[in-house]
Amino acid sequence: AMYRRFSLNDEKLEDFKRGNFVVRFLRFNAPFKSETEVHKKVNDMYIVYSGKAKVLLSDDYEGGREIEPYEIRGCNILNYETIDMKSGDVLFIPANTSHQLLVEEGSLTIVIIKIPEE
Repeated sequence: AMYRRFSLNDEKLEDFKRGNFVVRFLRFNAPFKSETEVHKKVNDMYIVYSGKAKVLLSDDYEGGREIEPYEIRGCNILNYETIDMKSGDVLFIPANTSHQLLVEEGSLTIVIIKIPEE
């Protein structure tokens, strides 16, 4: 079997894709605000390697545009909860949950795993 090893210490980190399963390695510097998004058929798992962030989450949203089937961007997140994330934290975001990532200070290194519903 071909294995893949990754290090978050590498200068350049590239996405790993196997079918619809995706692992993304991302770094953001404050101030950073992601676009709001909803994945209708994909769960997200956020693993914070270093830094701090806030994640807005809600089952309730309106508007937005479908950038590809089952993928909504730019929606208004309604009645959201704010989750504080720090180094070592893991957050599971189920499919159909609107979410937005905010980095208000310093920098954030995060692993985002996209887990298909099927």
